[in-house]
Amino acid sequence: MNIRELDLNLLLVFNAIYIERSISKAARKLGMSQPAVSNALRRLRHFTGDTLFYKAGTGVSPTRAAMTLSVPISHALDTVERGLSSVRSFDPATSARTFRIGVNDLIHDVLVPALVGLTRREAPNIMLEFVLQDSERSAELVKGGEIDLALLPHFAVSEDLASQKVWDERFVVIMSRSHPYAKRERLTKDDLRELNFVATTHVKRLRSFIDDIFRSHGIDRKVACAVADTHNVYPLVSVSDLVAVAGLIFVERYNTDESLVIFDTPFPLPKIDVHVAWTKEADADEGHKWIRDHVIEILTSAFRMHDRVKPSGSH
Repeated sequence: MNIRELDLNLLLVFNAIYIERSISKAARKLGMSQPAVSNALRRLRHFTGDTLFYKAGTGVSPTRAAMTLSVPISHALDTVERGLSSVRSFDPATSARTFRIGVNDLIHDVLVPALVGLTRREAPNIMLEFVLQDSERSAELVKGGEIDLALLPHFAVSEDLASQKVWDERFVVIMSRSHPYAKRERLTKDDLRELNFVATTHVKRLRSFIDDIFRSHGIDRKVACAVADTHNVYPLVSVSDLVAVAGLIFVERYNTDESLVIFDTPFPLPKIDVHVAWTKEADADEGHKWIRDHVIEILTSAFRMHDRVKPSGSH
């Protein structure tokens, strides 16, 4: 198979058929005649050696090979579209671009409603696709063009990415107000050795970061439970004897009923700078700049914090 022998216009036909699941609908979408689309499909079948689509009801369904091809073809077309968009002026009022934005369970409720509301007002034809981040692969997904923006801790931002800090996170220990240690003035290292922690399974790098700091002070955390997302940490801690290390900003957002008690550790935990990251190639893309500026502004405003009194043991 020699890619130089492929008419790249056939990829547009493939993508349209795959999305529409219909030859006639794909033809209308592309502004082509149905025979022309059918002819293009025949050429694709000859080139790939696969049927690609078979009749199903009133339309067509993709073969396994077509499903495999759909991802790289879609990404290739999106990459070309982004490249072309970067050299022409961007008008949010008329643009019909798609932006893929990585989110995690903590920022989803902060970012999504605000950004969707703004784009519906200013750019009604833009498609926003929010992707739940795989924390271990987020940087690679940005570099590979699978998402346009990702939220990364500073230690995950490599030199080949551009980024902007949106907030810094200070970490504290939280426990239920009914926990036996909750009325203490402060926690000691011996206390931390005795406590049972809940952690998360989806941010392994952050968990290792915290564990390494504890070990450097002679403490091996006893993790009794690991949950799938950070949102579940707070209610679990509030009704159990488990404790957690958590970001102060999000603890205060959750702890409106004051069911949690917040302690500093007896040794300093470094703040983690949180960044919005994107490829350096996207810097000059006016459309990308438009969406990322709004993402940065929303997150920066939401998490802009004033100087705080140290928790030490807020009762």
